[in-house]
Amino acid sequence: MESTGKIRVLVLDDNPVLVDGLNFLVNSTRQLSALTLSNRDQKLQDAVMRLDPDVIVADPMHLERTLEECDMGLETLRERAKLIAYCDVRDTRPGESYVSRGYSGVVTKSVASPRLLRAIKSVHAGDVVIDETVLALSDQRPIGLSPIQRKLSLKEEFVLRHVALGKAMKEIAADIQLSAKTVETYKYRATKKLDLRTRSDIVSYAISVGWLQH
Repeated sequence: MESTGKIRVLVLDDNPVLVDGLNFLVNSTRQLSALTLSNRDQKLQDAVMRLDPDVIVADPMHLERTLEECDMGLETLRERAKLIAYCDVRDTRPGESYVSRGYSGVVTKSVASPRLLRAIKSVHAGDVVIDETVLALSDQRPIGLSPIQRKLSLKEEFVLRHVALGKAMKEIAADIQLSAKTVETYKYRATKKLDLRTRSDIVSYAISVGWLQH
């Protein structure tokens, strides 16, 4: 495959909305390039051979199921790319347990996206990364909404969620039977409260609070 000078990143998760969101963020970062699976990739090894990723960001449970289905071992995959375990926030296994199995990085799905992007770069450079959120999970669990989430009204949250999903203002307005101008106002209020300036910021926030995980 012809080199672009960018770190080639393959995201693997059983939630296509989350995959699309992460791919958008990866492609918004100058040093990174998102790779996507196609219908012709019958097995994971076919995709890995065709795409030649540098780093694979994967939900560990999804990856293990996929590897079992195609009779491929984690060790074989490690020979092709660096692996980052992108864990569910309910996963309380120590980060070291993933490292011992062959992952070079461990990050939870609740982490702010800039930290995930930094982890990708660090792992590609040869470092082992266990995010601090992973270290904290075995000691305590997040309870309820964060103060910053409670700032939003229900309509502001609805609008921001759907902006993160890539919907246009007119589509969102039709969904909640309001004018596009009113929806723009809700979006403005929400982004102002959360200090979000671009769609990348909105997608990053949506991923960090779990909006794209279901």
